[in-house]
This record gives sequence, structure tokens and C-alpha cells, in this order.
Amino acid sequence: MFFASLVAAFVSLQSVSFSPTTAQFHPFPRPRPVLPDAYAVDFVATAARGIAMNRAGDVAGTAYLDTGCGSFCLPPQETVVWSGGNRFVLPSVPGLTGIYVKDINRDGWVVGLAGYPYTATHAVVWIPSGGNYQAIDLGTLPGTNSSEATGIDDQGRVVGWSTTTSFPPNGSPFVWTLGGGMVDLSAVGFPDEMPMAISDGGTVATVTSWYRLGDPSSVHPIATPPTGYVHNAGSVAVNDAGDQGRFLVRTSGQSLVYLYRYHHEGSWQQLSAAPTGHLSTYGIGSIDAFRTVTATVQGTGVIAFGPEGSAQSLASLVSTAYPEATVGWGGPTDASGAVLTQVMIGRSQRVARLVPVSRCAGACMRVGNMTVTADFVPDPSDPTQDHCSPTLNAHNEALVTVTVTDPSGFPIAGAIVSGRFLDDYWTDDAVVQTTNGNGVATFRYTGLCGVGAIAFLVDDVNQSGATLDRTVGVLTGWTIPN
Repeated sequence: MFFASLVAAFVSLQSVSFSPTTAQFHPFPRPRPVLPDAYAVDFVATAARGIAMNRAGDVAGTAYLDTGCGSFCLPPQETVVWSGGNRFVLPSVPGLTGIYVKDINRDGWVVGLAGYPYTATHAVVWIPSGGNYQAIDLGTLPGTNSSEATGIDDQGRVVGWSTTTSFPPNGSPFVWTLGGGMVDLSAVGFPDEMPMAISDGGTVATVTSWYRLGDPSSVHPIATPPTGYVHNAGSVAVNDAGDQGRFLVRTSGQSLVYLYRYHHEGSWQQLSAAPTGHLSTYGIGSIDAFRTVTATVQGTGVIAFGPEGSAQSLASLVSTAYPEATVGWGGPTDASGAVLTQVMIGRSQRVARLVPVSRCAGACMRVGNMTVTADFVPDPSDPTQDHCSPTLNAHNEALVTVTVTDPSGFPIAGAIVSGRFLDDYWTDDAVVQTTNGNGVATFRYTGLCGVGAIAFLVDDVNQSGATLDRTVGVLTGWTIPN
């Protein structure tokens, strides 16, 4: 019944053919993006990993539950979607152990696979339904027994690869729609290569070509890489026009990879001279209509503003209000220009969006000062007074004071400060306080011991008629309990 109702609801969407237009594919001359004064941290989750983000800012990824056990256990990990302040757990697929997400479209449809990688997996799409998610097993193409979904566009068209697990494997690319099921793309005129990425509008990139779904005549070969480089079958992002973010492999030395921007007209632009090898991480986050590329190079998040800019560290662009905020990943961007990342807050990385912010003008507030102190409080019955154990009543106590002022340093009373306590494990304790006559809000926290550093993050400050300036001041701090 559920599947039948989905077909009835969305079949009309699948019958709409994709027709390229000048507006959709943004040919040159293109406007340059408005560069932010800085990026501020929009917290998503702790003890988690972001994997995909749509243009609305919804995030798909994985997260550990906070079961209250602190450092004394490893809690279960869930595959989730964070959307509109809510956290949705994606259901498993009967008969297949483990689920892995790859992409999410504007309607919150999530794609990936179920089963153990490198075994007989099945491509899956998770569709929002009644305040939760429903999993649909996409199966495999005839003659194959394993499949995975690599992307989904905003029309709900899923692309991926279906293959045999025998050696040598024999596979084909597919597109799946709710109304039409799984179709072999190579059988209808498209390249017999795995779709590595798909844009919101349905432009697909493979290792050696790009094309637009629904139009076999749109297949374009990728230009030959620059001398000394070859294609990399790893991470790729593509926009509607066919521009791409890619890594190319150096043919000499240790086969290190380098970040490039591919212009759909057929030219390559090297974005970073920093090589990445097997001892570090790399990957493409996204490329937008301006040709702005986000990526990870040598385990560090970078951004190359379009249409021609080179890569620069995202951490260098984070507001000074977040001291020590290193950025370990350059993920996809949303419609506002926010970048999905892993940001160091305290002594651990958190899933966050880096949100473009401008310097405040007019009635402004800033957090001019923050103090964070914490103590280990031993169990009175502990003879040594230094044990942290699940069988004892030892704990941590923390105190945070936040001072809110105007740009001239005068205190602001009655401002509502929202923040959260974090540690190096699972804790995410959201708190709210109002500043007193001296502009000071005080936060107290009691929690488990043995959890490393305790950090505090100011999410926002609200007062009628005034705006928090997140380009200045101090919005995060941390300490290790004494």
C-alpha cells in the first residue's frame, strides 16, 4: 500500500522530461559569488559524521547516541537525517545488514546502499513519510546481484551501478525512478561507466564523460588531463552545466592526487599545489553554479571560489570568534553558501555548517568575554580521591560566564543567550540563560567524568531590535577539568 501510494503521488513528477535551458546551465558570462566577511559555526551534531547536504541545508550522516555512559562504553551508531531542528533515524532494509548513505535531494530523499560493502549490496532510497522515513530496496538489474546508488537529483532520479559479485564483475549503470523502476543506462545510449555524481538538475559525471539524463545526445567526453596526470576514479562533483570538481593522479612518484576544476567547455584548472597521498584524506564536496568548489586536501577543508579562484583553507575564513576552529573536511554547500564540515570545537570535531556572515551594522551585540572553568569532583568514599569509574559517584562540574556587550563595550541586560556544553564523547547539553544588569549570563553543568575537555559553544544571542555579530568577540571556549 505504501509503495502504491508513492507511485500515485509522484508518477507525474517522473513523466516530466528534463529540458536544458540557458538559465539552468548558467553559461558565461557568470556573476561572481558574493564573498562572505567570514564563516560562523552552525552546529549540527557531536560524535557524528556528515556525509551529504541538500540545497535546503538538510544533512544526512551518522551519529552515536548519548546513552549517558560517557567514556565507559561505545553506544550504538545510527544513520540519520538532520532537518529543521529534528533528527530522523533511517530504517534498515530487511535481509541486509548495515546501511550507508551517499546523497540527499531537495525533498529530503536519501540514497545509498544496504549490506556490507564489497559484498552483494542493494541500492536503497529513503523517502520521508508521515514524520519519518520509509526505505525502498531498489533491487538490481537483470543478470546482476549487487547494486549501489551514487546520487539523486531533485526530480527523484537515482543513478548508480548494478553488477555481479563474481570475478571478473560484469556491471552496468542504472537510473531508477519511482514510476519506472530501474533502467540500464547503457542500454539506452549512455556510457557503460559508473555514474560518480549527479547534479540537482540531472547532469551526470562518470570517469571519462558527462551527460544529462533523458538526452543520450548530450554525452560529452572529458578532455584529456594535463601532461603528467591521469583520471582518478574517486570523488567527483558536477553542476548542472557540466563543470566539475575532480582530483587528478600524478603519474610520477607516489601517484599523489591533486585538486582540479574542470570547465565544461573542456579545460582543466589546478586549484591546489598540495598533493594528497594514502596517509591522508581527500574528496570533493560540491561545485555550484558559480563554479565554487569545496573539497578536502591533505585532511583539511578548502574552498575555491568561482569561477576561477584557487583553493584556500576554510579554517582561515572562519570568524575569529571561534578560536582554534580547525576544519577537517570540505563538504557540500547549500543554497545560502553554507558549507558542511567537521569543525574543531574544544578538542573534538563536530558536524557543523559554516555559514557566511557579514559584519553587523546598526544595533549590534557581541560576546565580548567568555570564561570556562571545570573541576573533577571525586566520590567521597574513594580513598585515593582520584578515580573515575562507573561504580563511583565521581563527576565533573563546569561553570561558564558569557558577557554580552554593544560594539562600544557597554553591557547589554536582558539578552537571551543560547548555547551548549560539549565534551570529547557524546555530550550535547543545550542551555539558555538571560544576561543580568552587567550583561553576564552564567551557565552551570554537572556531568560524567573521564570525558576529556569540556567545551562551550554560543549558538545565538537574541534581543529585540539587535543582532549578534558573529565576526567578532568570542563564541566558544574549553578547558580540561582540574
